[in-house]
Amino acid sequence: MDGNALNQIERADPLVERVLAEITDAIVTGRLRPGDQLVETRLGEQLGVSRGPVREAFRRLEQMGLIEKIPYRGAFVSTLTERDIEELHRVRGPLEGLAARLLAERLDSAVIARLDAILDQMRQAAVDADQGRMIELDAGFHDALVGLADHKLLGEVWVAVSVRLRRFLLLKRQRLYRTLQEAAPLHEPIVRAIAAGDPERAALEAQRHVAEAGQRLGHWAAPAVEVGRRR
Repeated sequence: MDGNALNQIERADPLVERVLAEITDAIVTGRLRPGDQLVETRLGEQLGVSRGPVREAFRRLEQMGLIEKIPYRGAFVSTLTERDIEELHRVRGPLEGLAARLLAERLDSAVIARLDAILDQMRQAAVDADQGRMIELDAGFHDALVGLADHKLLGEVWVAVSVRLRRFLLLKRQRLYRTLQEAAPLHEPIVRAIAAGDPERAALEAQRHVAEAGQRLGHWAAPAVEVGRRR
């Protein structure tokens, strides 16, 4: 593990939330890699906090599926497996399908404009050959799709999915698209179905997009046996 992987944070309340956010960001962005061992005392020193907040953050990270605790060995950043990717996309499909359906039923021009703006930014990122920007826009599109649906329970469930999705996108960035130019067209059918006010087609397009993404990403997952083995 890189000794400078984490940024020191200022002591403030709620401290656990800030520790959790910093470690989560390090995992999602790849500063902490799958298989990296996490040691409470070491992370506490890097963050400038005691072991208590780190221990609580570990507990919640384990619940989120971002770390795994192995008896007599310690805590490790979870390795991505084919099963992880399959499970993520099986959950994503119905959630995003529901979000798209709700948006099509509401048919709000401001929502369509927001989604179209993200597609325009994707096209520009492709022109600029900015892969990092494209990954953020891809994750942002799906966050916006669910967030704009304005469904409280759906949004709460999506929080856990979103963290995993961003991690997958960043770790698989080299193989996410054949070319950056295809990113916007892959998302556009969802927006057009919403704009047409067709709830059934909107839900179908969202679920189809997720299923196809899962198929692409599933081929590049690590074997399950690699969890916790890397140093």
